[in-house]
Amino acid sequence: MSFTTANIRNISLVGHGSTGKTSLLEQMLYVGGVIPKAELPDSGKSVSDHTDEEIARKISIHTSLASLEWNNKQFNILDTPGVADFVGEVVCAYRATESSIVMVDAVDAVQIETIKLWRRLNNRRMPRIVFINKLEKDRASFDLAFEDLNDKFEKTFVPVTIPIGLGNEYKGIVNLIENKAYLVHESGEKDTAVDIPADMHDMVEEYRLKLIESAAEGDDDLMEKYFEEGTLSPEDIRLGLKEGLENYKIVPVLCGSTLKKNGITSLLNFISNTAPSPACYTEIALGADSEDRDVPISKDDSFSSFVFKTSMDQFSGKLSFIKVVSGILNSDTEIYNSREEKKEKSSKIYKAIGKKLIEVKELVAGDIGILVKLDTIKTNDTICSSDRFIHFKQLALPHPIYAIAVSAASKKEEDKLNDFLHKVSEEDLTFQMEFNKETKENVISGMGELHLGIILNKIIEKQKIQVEKRVPKIAYREAITKSSEAEYTHKKQSGGHGQYGKVLISIKSLPRGSRFEFINAIKGGSISKGYMPGIEKGILEAMSEGFLAGYPIDDIQATIIDGKEHPVDSSEMAFKLAGKGAMKVALEKAGVKLLEPIMALKVFVTANYIGDILSDLSSKRAKVLGQEDLGGGILEVDAEVPQSELQRYSIDIKSITSGTGSFEMEFDHYSTISGKIADAVIKASKTAEE
Repeated sequence: MSFTTANIRNISLVGHGSTGKTSLLEQMLYVGGVIPKAELPDSGKSVSDHTDEEIARKISIHTSLASLEWNNKQFNILDTPGVADFVGEVVCAYRATESSIVMVDAVDAVQIETIKLWRRLNNRRMPRIVFINKLEKDRASFDLAFEDLNDKFEKTFVPVTIPIGLGNEYKGIVNLIENKAYLVHESGEKDTAVDIPADMHDMVEEYRLKLIESAAEGDDDLMEKYFEEGTLSPEDIRLGLKEGLENYKIVPVLCGSTLKKNGITSLLNFISNTAPSPACYTEIALGADSEDRDVPISKDDSFSSFVFKTSMDQFSGKLSFIKVVSGILNSDTEIYNSREEKKEKSSKIYKAIGKKLIEVKELVAGDIGILVKLDTIKTNDTICSSDRFIHFKQLALPHPIYAIAVSAASKKEEDKLNDFLHKVSEEDLTFQMEFNKETKENVISGMGELHLGIILNKIIEKQKIQVEKRVPKIAYREAITKSSEAEYTHKKQSGGHGQYGKVLISIKSLPRGSRFEFINAIKGGSISKGYMPGIEKGILEAMSEGFLAGYPIDDIQATIIDGKEHPVDSSEMAFKLAGKGAMKVALEKAGVKLLEPIMALKVFVTANYIGDILSDLSSKRAKVLGQEDLGGGILEVDAEVPQSELQRYSIDIKSITSGTGSFEMEFDHYSTISGKIADAVIKASKTAEE
């Protein structure tokens, strides 16, 4: 069946780990007639948790796509991980969808990852629906969870369904729009609407009044109708909620039990009738002048799409997940990679039910699908028609926060290891790999210990490569603190042509980040201009070798004042060695100091841990710049901290905050160190050289 853009619903399932996202998707697919049975996540048979590592660990690691049809609407649902280490997968899902379902546990209510994900939704001004799950559990409370939402977030929450009983007494839900109950069927039958229990009429009327008032506030005409008639029809309520949701004014709250297979039909109906379609939105593209511009999601234009995710499948090869922004894609569409300015062959087009690919004839604007075996296509690429070269804005992914140095135990497997790591970095953009030229190490970085651990375990188990891991070396620097001059003569005679070059240089420090400046101030031609490149190379070589601890020296201006050459024995090599020697002598008198990299750190933590965090940062030589209340009980602490103190911070913060804290960091600047700390760094460097 072909769907228009207006009849598509793209939804991301997000929330703290173990709130029931994967179970909800299973139930939605079952009720929607896509699968014959809803499997439990722990069974290893669920649609979305289908990779070997997800089955083994019984957690979601990757965002999984599944589609279903409901009430003549096309649903594309992206089930995301709830563990902080895989937040990059959530960012990809946010980019591809117009609304989110935020899962909340009826016992634990709003948890730390929910708060962090909510902040990302706020940054995108993205409509969201809350689903309070696990009402069948002991100590479950719809009222307390609803109250916690109001306490944590500055939004207007509107109940759409409410529970009938709780815990062992849980019997189903009441849909306040339809004014009907959906009861639990022990036989596992799908939800069916029945009359509301008589003893709940007063409570339902109270909640329904709140719902109608909230719906009326979403539209002036509805408000006027409500004042005149004292109530609103189900159609009017849906219209008001739809406008309020799209305009970011309200957050509808539904509830149920994925374990009891209850509340699913009401949720699907609500999404179908109320969640926004892609037709209401635009995608951001970069213009020729680098200014952002809005591109409407519409079929009435040439084809364009954005690659929001890449996955490697052992059977199908490379999978490129795309969101069609404009036009229609079919097998005859001529497509281009705008980054490479290269034509691509689209071949077959697929939708997905987890790992199962289903071929389709076309994808219309707003739809989500998969293209296979497009080797040059990467995540963040724009695929478009030849008459409309366009570049959509890239994903706003977080910076990696945890790094380790790796190498193959066997040198013969080093290339194989590097090839695999490069493939992982193409699939997962929050994973990075680089060779640090200064420390001579291959360093991989990601969002946490679990993130990198899963990748390395996969290499060990699947590729049979033994990997050695260690804490990365810090890329220290050296810098001069005062000006100096030095003269050096390189002279060597060993029969035949000898080597001769004499150089007088002066050096002085430059502002941080200037790197190097070379000046030829010789007047009178005591050194030919042809030898200047050799002198410069020698000076740069001396700077790269350092003075105190073998770390590179930056931010120097070197001026050639005078020198002398020999008509026979001088050469570029001789002057290179003379320049290097002069630089080493000059550094002896230039007050060389050690520099360490300083990171800009943002810590996100609940208020009850703020004292412990500040105390720990103090022990790490941090300079705390301030803190900000982000709402929802979350505080942000901004600080500048030496990189050497943050090597294990992803582990430390989990220990300090019982796994609830998180942080972001990026390089900021270099700063001078001295005393015992500098002595220890210098000693360690010299010991390593021996």
